[in-house]
Amino acid sequence: MKRTDLDISNPYVRRARLQPAMLVALPLGLATFALWPSGIVGWGAAWSLFVFCGGTALMAQMGRDLGRQKEPALYESWGGKPTTQLLRHRGAKNKILLRRRHQKLQSLLSDIRIPTATEEETDPLAADDAYDSCTAFLLEMTRQKEKFPLVFEELCNYGFRRNLWGMKSLGVTTSAVGTSAVAVVIGLGYRTGLVPPPIILACGILNLLLLLGWLFWFTPSWVRIAAYAYAERLLASCESL
Repeated sequence: MKRTDLDISNPYVRRARLQPAMLVALPLGLATFALWPSGIVGWGAAWSLFVFCGGTALMAQMGRDLGRQKEPALYESWGGKPTTQLLRHRGAKNKILLRRRHQKLQSLLSDIRIPTATEEETDPLAADDAYDSCTAFLLEMTRQKEKFPLVFEELCNYGFRRNLWGMKSLGVTTSAVGTSAVAVVIGLGYRTGLVPPPIILACGILNLLLLLGWLFWFTPSWVRIAAYAYAERLLASCESL
């Protein structure tokens, strides 16, 4: 049977796992181009060999693993899984919407008792276990991206941000190395009286922007936006089940 978690043709694998890993590697590629622009033809052959040998699948796996390793810490800093928080009575912003979703989930899951507000207050851990069970059910029921395209879209957005955040230390390192390497090329060019071509300057600017992005943009708060958007869309799917 084909392993979809290794299948690069799978849209989720490409968008949420492979693309973050490629963004980590991009600064090194730009630096290499700045140093040896004439070798671009040979790089095409090297990339083809890399793909053929499973390099892209390895990159996708790295993106997934590093993202998952940091996910529990993210949940803890947020006060729990977003779906669990949105199913809790405490802190609910829309009691009517929450009650309707609880009623719908209860009708779909006869073997699980959705806690009342009092029961949740008495035993919050047991209540969270019930909410996690509801989430697991919805995850299984919404795996068909053709039937639940909005859920799939938000899943990809969250997976991309989570995995990108998981690879932050690597991203900072590669961006810093790439920016420094291009800066050296540009500096040596001016020192010898040669004005670097615009493409080299563009490589340096792009690497610098990536470094700033890793440092200031790719944060837990940035991941949290996508996580809650996905949680909202996942819970909304129960209306159509």
